[in-house]
Amino acid sequence: MAGLRLEDFAHLIGETWDIDAGDGRSVPLRLDVAEALPRAVRPEGGFRLEWVGPAEPLLPQANYRFTRDGGACEMFIVPVAREAAGLRYEAIFN
Repeated sequence: MAGLRLEDFAHLIGETWDIDAGDGRSVPLRLDVAEALPRAVRPEGGFRLEWVGPAEPLLPQANYRFTRDGGACEMFIVPVAREAAGLRYEAIFN
């Protein structure tokens, strides 16, 4: 996704975003990790984000609209782990 940078998210670790899961449902995901990917080809630089959400529902890999405090963006996330704290998702910008 063009334009997004690590700096847009690094200061928001621990913050919760609302994800539009479709059919009127909203799922909260908390930003847990924001780290640089040094060999990125994107002009804005590469980075990865990890999100933690509730155990249900499982969001399949897809593009989702993320909203927080009136701001919004869309990103592709992939479920990567099921943990005691819930489900972990990852977004990679490379």
